[in-house]
Amino acid sequence: MTQPVLEMKPYRLALDTPYRWSKGTQHLRSGLILRLQGPDGIVGWGEAALPPHVDYSPDAFAEEARALVSGLDPVEPQFLAEVELRECPARIRCGLSTAVITWRAAGAGQPLAAYLLGQGVALPQRVPVNDLINDGDPQRCAQRAREAVARGQDTVKVKCTQDRELDLCRVRAIREALPSLRIRIDPNESWPLDWAAEQLRAMEPFGIEYCEEPLPRGTPLARYGELRRQTRVPIALDDSIRTLRDVELAHLHQAADFLVLKAQRVGGPDKLLEIVRAAAAAGIGCTVTSSIESSLGLYLGIHCTALTAPHMAAAGIGTARLFAENVCEPPPIVGGHMAVPSGPGLGFDPQAWWDLAPR
Repeated sequence: MTQPVLEMKPYRLALDTPYRWSKGTQHLRSGLILRLQGPDGIVGWGEAALPPHVDYSPDAFAEEARALVSGLDPVEPQFLAEVELRECPARIRCGLSTAVITWRAAGAGQPLAAYLLGQGVALPQRVPVNDLINDGDPQRCAQRAREAVARGQDTVKVKCTQDRELDLCRVRAIREALPSLRIRIDPNESWPLDWAAEQLRAMEPFGIEYCEEPLPRGTPLARYGELRRQTRVPIALDDSIRTLRDVELAHLHQAADFLVLKAQRVGGPDKLLEIVRAAAAAGIGCTVTSSIESSLGLYLGIHCTALTAPHMAAAGIGTARLFAENVCEPPPIVGGHMAVPSGPGLGFDPQAWWDLAPR
């Protein structure tokens, strides 16, 4: 091989457990796996995952991504800067940047997280992982939480709805079953302004670690600052945080106690690290979660969580159990944690799936 090769293959993966949340119920996940092989034979991998609720052909998604990089050399130092000049969407940039940076890290013989952090920064050996609960029945929620604790997990995130009483029953059942468990709640922008504060105050007796992005999309961050002053439940911002400017505004309006970061939404692991550092300087904590990606995205999530050390919070990357099929074996949860890969790049190889997947 004399020239670098950047290839993309779409995936459509069936879910074993339907993903139920405020934006609907999904039975399938779609996106792209990217593979960069340079002239030295070293390979970098990436993933661009469509939002769970977006109905868009992954084949068309692949064509969009290929058009964005047409004529560019992916192993040139300025490749990602050139991609940004073409106004590349964040999820495609995530796939491109992950493939390129893992290729660079593999060439340097370093794990992705160590490569991004630079010399002299010790990586954790493992990262904590929370469980995701989206069952509707309160007793089933409590059982899911018990199962998580049995796996060594000490944190769960409960997907909430607009059914206020049902959500209170679900969270109450979990708290009564497990008094010391950390509980996060995530309404996914589904709570209207006229009763969000009241619902949060009703949740206060359950000792909620934080409530994630409860208000409708587009709500000004100043309103989140007002909401924080009306409840003892800490507020986390998710979809509202996409750029460094968003971190500055969240700090200005005192709008958040935590930021919930997805590599897919912010444009890749390098962009995520920039946000983590800006948040730390502002005194705001960070949590890393998945966008219900394939196993490849979960390995990236491990590295991204390692970037938040030493103040790591349980990461929302324990979502592999939702899948009926996947592109590679997912990272296991052992004692409530996932091991940080010590091998070069992402530290795993989905080549077997790649060889069988259609172009």
